[in-house]
Amino acid sequence: MPLQYLTKTLFILFLILVNLTGQSSDNVSIVTVGQHKIYKDQFADRYIDYLLATGIKDNIVVREAILDNMINEILLYYYDDNEALFSDVEYKKELAWVEKQSVLAYLKDQEVYAKINVSEKEVRQAFARVNEKIAASHLYAPTLEEAENLYKLLEIGVDWDNIAAQVFTDSTLRNNGGYLGYFTWGDMDPAFEDAAYSLKIGEISKPIKTSNGYSIIKLEDRNPHPLLTEYEFQTKKSKLEGVLSIKKKPEYEKKYLKSIFDESKYSLSEKSLDNITTYFGFSDIGKKENSYQPNSNETCLVYDGKKYSEQFIIDQMLQIPDYHRTKIISKEILKQAIKGILLQNLLYSEAIKKDYIKNQLVIDVADKLKMQVFLKYKMQQILSDIKVSDSLLYQYYANNLESFKSLNEISIQEIIVDNKLFSDSLIIMLEEGSDFGKLAKEFSLRDFSKKNNGIIDYAPLSKFGFLKSNFWEAEIDEIIGPIELQGAYGIFKVLGKKKGEPKKFENINKNDIEYAYKNDFRKTIREEYLENIRKNVSVRINRIVLNSIDILTQSTN
Repeated sequence: MPLQYLTKTLFILFLILVNLTGQSSDNVSIVTVGQHKIYKDQFADRYIDYLLATGIKDNIVVREAILDNMINEILLYYYDDNEALFSDVEYKKELAWVEKQSVLAYLKDQEVYAKINVSEKEVRQAFARVNEKIAASHLYAPTLEEAENLYKLLEIGVDWDNIAAQVFTDSTLRNNGGYLGYFTWGDMDPAFEDAAYSLKIGEISKPIKTSNGYSIIKLEDRNPHPLLTEYEFQTKKSKLEGVLSIKKKPEYEKKYLKSIFDESKYSLSEKSLDNITTYFGFSDIGKKENSYQPNSNETCLVYDGKKYSEQFIIDQMLQIPDYHRTKIISKEILKQAIKGILLQNLLYSEAIKKDYIKNQLVIDVADKLKMQVFLKYKMQQILSDIKVSDSLLYQYYANNLESFKSLNEISIQEIIVDNKLFSDSLIIMLEEGSDFGKLAKEFSLRDFSKKNNGIIDYAPLSKFGFLKSNFWEAEIDEIIGPIELQGAYGIFKVLGKKKGEPKKFENINKNDIEYAYKNDFRKTIREEYLENIRKNVSVRINRIVLNSIDILTQSTN
């Protein structure tokens, strides 16, 4: 589960659980599954969770579907053979991970979000801005140094439009002086908005840091609402307070983290970093290599006078679930991961001091997330254990030839340079008829393509990463770019494309066909698997209780 999704899930669960706190204890059971029961309050908790998350209205069909899911969970967890799963190292590791993340999410909720303060003045200012459209132009730069250079050009009198023509690759912004048109509060990056709304018409800001880089902003016009009433303000006040609280979250998070972690007290050994990199390997840091044995006496990092050994850091990293750890594919990412490990430990210590680990809301959220982890691994186990005959696989292959094609391939030409303004100049030269290959040979930084006039022969489209869609959708001989590439800038030309062709059955790895088959029929496989368990377990549903639950009352008690 990705971290961003996990954080969002945790937050929703906490809100739901807070709403349910104080709910009356009602031990009327809805279902008996073998020796286990599902009670009315348990169902209401789960059902309200689902309604709030999806926006679906209460109806008996959805009630039965949610109840059926709860029954299936009991069948899979208590009435199937889970000995191998419960002893699986990665499964246990992920359970411990979500339990820890539940505690950290509650810490953030209580120590950061609960302390966000929005003043009356801020709400009124937001109300005014929501009802005022402004128009602005901007000059963009990826770094502060480049932005300050642009600002100096403006100070010495260089024309705004001339600078815009140089900094933008987008033809519209290049030709209109970076004009963005009219927008209102909430439409743009928060830092950009705050700066723009604070300007007078015609005034130019200094470089402003945004989420995408730096902008120099010029306010072009204001279009305020002619008449605003106190009644309108009061009706929108609550919503505006919520929006302002969300906008303030990053600021409060940074402030809290600074109170926990002092960067000046942190130091990392480059030697140990190299050793740990060797131990895991760049190609797949989730898999242990034997080329280096960790030294428990070798200090990896020091924080606030406390030393942490290489062995400690490696042990901590091995506790991270594989789906997170395999994302650590470079020394630089590893460096950030080690700092993250320390920070999480410091935050977890704070949570323990405050007894958040024993909080019932935290325990309930952790239990729900643990069940999600169980169901994920259980489904993997079910699919892995199912055997599919060769005849069925061939029939599936014949009906899905498009899914078993060779990879799409593409050939391109590239020019890679390290300067944005120079890349823009090259684009102009190409538009004026300069030869792409000669420019690549003379200026491109990447040796292996430079030697071949920038030509990269046919390769699978997937090899081109985030650029693959740009290349595949482009016309032959179309120029693309400049595109920023981790501090460099790329200009590309599509030379040719090859569409994938269906492969012969005997040339395809059987495991690949089986994986695709099981993925397509996973719902059917799961239902058949559950049906076999149900044959041996008594399931009794009290539909009178199910139908009579007053969800509105349950959610407000």
